[in-house]
Amino acid sequence: MSIETAGLSVAELRASYGPVLQGLVEGLFSSDSKHQIFQLTGLQDGELERFAGSDDVFELLRKFVGDLRELIKTSYPDAVTARPQNIMVVSQQSLVMQQPTPASPAPSVIDLAPTQSTASVPASPATDSNNVVQIGSLPSVPAEPPQTQTQTDQTSEVTTASPLGEQRPVESPVARADDSATPVMSISRAAPTPTSASHPTFFLPNCNVGTEYAERIKGRDASGRELKIVDLRFPKNFGLSFDPATQMASGVPTLSGEYVLNLQWCFPGFPDVRSGECRLTSNPDPRSLWKVTEPDSSLPYRKEHLDHQLIRAGSFDIAAASRRGRSHEHGGTFRDDDFFVATTQDNGWAVLIVADGAGSAEFSREGSRIAVETAGRFLVDGLDGEFGTKLGTLVDGWDANPANADTIGEEFHYSFHRMALRAVEAIENEAGARGAPVRSFATTLLAAAIRRDGDNTFLATFWIGDGAIVTYAPSSGVKLMGTPDGGEFAGQTRFLERATLADGFAKRVSIGRHQNISSVILLTDGVSDPYFETDNGLADPSKWNALWSELSPLLIEEDPSRALAEWLHFFKQGHHDDRTIAMLW
Repeated sequence: MSIETAGLSVAELRASYGPVLQGLVEGLFSSDSKHQIFQLTGLQDGELERFAGSDDVFELLRKFVGDLRELIKTSYPDAVTARPQNIMVVSQQSLVMQQPTPASPAPSVIDLAPTQSTASVPASPATDSNNVVQIGSLPSVPAEPPQTQTQTDQTSEVTTASPLGEQRPVESPVARADDSATPVMSISRAAPTPTSASHPTFFLPNCNVGTEYAERIKGRDASGRELKIVDLRFPKNFGLSFDPATQMASGVPTLSGEYVLNLQWCFPGFPDVRSGECRLTSNPDPRSLWKVTEPDSSLPYRKEHLDHQLIRAGSFDIAAASRRGRSHEHGGTFRDDDFFVATTQDNGWAVLIVADGAGSAEFSREGSRIAVETAGRFLVDGLDGEFGTKLGTLVDGWDANPANADTIGEEFHYSFHRMALRAVEAIENEAGARGAPVRSFATTLLAAAIRRDGDNTFLATFWIGDGAIVTYAPSSGVKLMGTPDGGEFAGQTRFLERATLADGFAKRVSIGRHQNISSVILLTDGVSDPYFETDNGLADPSKWNALWSELSPLLIEEDPSRALAEWLHFFKQGHHDDRTIAMLW
């Protein structure tokens, strides 16, 4: 609350109130005072008196008195105090000090004592011991406000202690309201503006760097009253702005850290503006927390962190890409995924294979490479010769002779089994040469042999482990060519090994002939998990539609394989494994 003067000069104010305030300072600092709380040494004679009587001290204490009166009024709104001398008018906006009548010497302290007030004023002076407080020590604020009689006026008279020469009560006349010789202090109740807000609090939810933010700031005082925010200031280039009309903070944060925001607020419906603070936590972009660390140069089986390949085959195109995951970048390990794509020379077959080396297996990066290279070369060599030509003829007669489907299925069952066994043997040989367990080379293996003829696409697949193989068309949806393997525990899967080949091999082979499909897609779990999450999700056409909306623009790039490699760097919280994709379209 501000303190204003009613046409009084500083000298006049000091003449009336200066001695009281000066006495307060001397009482706190002087060694002669029984209330001394500060011990000063090294002062010359008269220096404390001059300091206590300075303009700076006077202004500081004058404000203190006003704030103290306001606190009493706020704490005990029903209490009425009166004093027949030096009366000040307290309104809801300011404390007005009117010209006092010169009187007896000013007291050393000022205190407020509760009394009662009536609309009428006695014609003659009266004495009331309840209107006077003994000087000497300030009484403590009562635990409960004193009871008062019902007021019949909008204004209640307030008094402070009379100037005393001795420490005992003296009689003082009660001033009439129209007596200009005695200034009047009254607390106006005509406009009950909230005058204080004990411990106001303000709240904004946390924000994240790089993420769209739109939240309403909330402010309340200790009693639960809602506060209106007039202005809220953010650091320069922070990325957020404040709209007073909606009380919303919005934008895209660019800075991270803990911030104390300065704000201006008021009670709704009242013009008084006050200052406050609000804390805001801006979380860093999770992507900025990931380190990129190179693997130890002494480790065996080095592998490039990024690989991609494009094949233009005339009637169809093939693109594949594989990228080291953020968890591997952060930990300084190699990419464990791998892929193989190729076409036959003359009879129109294509081979697409992806593999995911087990993260817990020391040499799985080499296991995945051995698996895709061995399996891929076996399939291409077989399909590029008489076997592939024979199967091509059977596929062409699919519609005319339905029995061809059974024959083709049997041929691919046998071919895929030999392919997988060759890959297992190659891994076993490498493990023996290194003197390491075979399981330290553990890997999944997903393979597809594809032949396109106009609008028809024949597809034979083999599937061990997690990931996905699908045919996709926006018009007809998605066809999942198998089921991901689950391991002994959640999050585990099956790997390419002799025991797996002996356990229900037939269910791992699928064939089909599809019309008007857009693409055949093979994924490791580094892509399938963040986009589909569960086996049920893999069968959800809407999720595939969403993925296709991201992939299809990449396929018209000059080098779709490079575009896919860049796309594989997408960020999805909690999914940071190696990622591999192979597509035919």
